[in-house]
Amino acid sequence: MRREISAMKCAIFDMDGTLVDSMPMWHTVADKYLLQNKRTPEENLWDRVKRLTETETADYFIERYGIEKSREKICGEIEDIIFREYNENVGLKEGALDFLETLRTRNIPIALATATNRTCVIACLERLGIIDFFTVIHTCLDLNTSKHLPYIFEKSAADCGCKVSETAVFEDALHCIRTAKNAGFTVAALYDASSGEITEPPLSDWQRITQIADVCAQNFNELLKDN
Repeated sequence: MRREISAMKCAIFDMDGTLVDSMPMWHTVADKYLLQNKRTPEENLWDRVKRLTETETADYFIERYGIEKSREKICGEIEDIIFREYNENVGLKEGALDFLETLRTRNIPIALATATNRTCVIACLERLGIIDFFTVIHTCLDLNTSKHLPYIFEKSAADCGCKVSETAVFEDALHCIRTAKNAGFTVAALYDASSGEITEPPLSDWQRITQIADVCAQNFNELLKDN
């Protein structure tokens, strides 16, 4: 195992884009919703809605596409599509299962800290057969927080009986990696296709991540290798 994380006594994992390959699903949810409602999505719809809240997306569909439903109805139908994807289709990232099994053989407690709602999380983890790996599962919604703040990581470590200084956080998103690193965690960054986005020009998110994280890898198999 890479030396930067080999001494950890606790591991905290993000879910989307880190443990599971769900980001492509998020890129197509809006298109699927419009097609389901017999509307033709505009080109690059994801780029239009990716920074909108669910409510703002519903408003956009009403105004741009003439969807004659309430905002609440649209949000509920979008959530149904998202749940179906987690419950039926989203798969594990490369090497994730082997990495979790390695941690379990070392008796390292494992936490999940995610912004995804708990219903989708549980459905996905149970289908993939990995839910029993986790000592604790925390969501931002449950804790009324976001990953712009370190609370979800700090609580996850504490609930596993470990200190921040002996805990590694596994993440793929720039703002989450920055939050965990600033809070004193060892951070392992996993590459996801979405890391190629440029949210803070001129560098891509992945270029910025490589400047922040303690270790960066394309997949979990790389992390299992000795330096």
